[in-house]
Amino acid sequence: MLSRFTQSLIAATLVTAGVGAAQAEGAYVGGGLGKPNYSSSVNGISGDGSGTGIKLYGGYQITPNFAVEGGFFDLGHIDDANGRVKTKGVYADAVGSYVFAPQWSVLGSAGLAEGRFTTTRGDDSSPGLKIGAGVQYELTSQAALRVQYDRYHFVNAFDAKPNIGHLSAGVKFGF
Repeated sequence: MLSRFTQSLIAATLVTAGVGAAQAEGAYVGGGLGKPNYSSSVNGISGDGSGTGIKLYGGYQITPNFAVEGGFFDLGHIDDANGRVKTKGVYADAVGSYVFAPQWSVLGSAGLAEGRFTTTRGDDSSPGLKIGAGVQYELTSQAALRVQYDRYHFVNAFDAKPNIGHLSAGVKFGF
């Protein structure tokens, strides 16, 4: 069963997607692949991160400098002699952007996340805070390349506060 926080996060993401579908000129979708960085142990398992992290998102550009975005993340895994941890979840962000040169902009994001930790020693989930920063290059008015770093600070998983970073590169498509 999903926690009340997760249900609220999913509802906010669906509302965001619905607003985007109703007024498609500001809607966008995208995704990225990258490298996770686990800077703290999770349930007694530590390491810097292995595998490929994935981020899939959709959003709506409300103004030229502000958007709302929601998505799914998979932060790869870590392994050590004590076992393995996999982290997946959903998030909702407010995204600010600033054009600093033709076709180039910087991005900043802040929001909420819900992470699910699957380990060889048991499973847990936790709400968390998410912040990010990146650079975007517009290929066309509807397609862009993004490089972004996101930092997830989970509140309470296995009686700890895991911190996980994710550096990704990907594409964004507007409608």
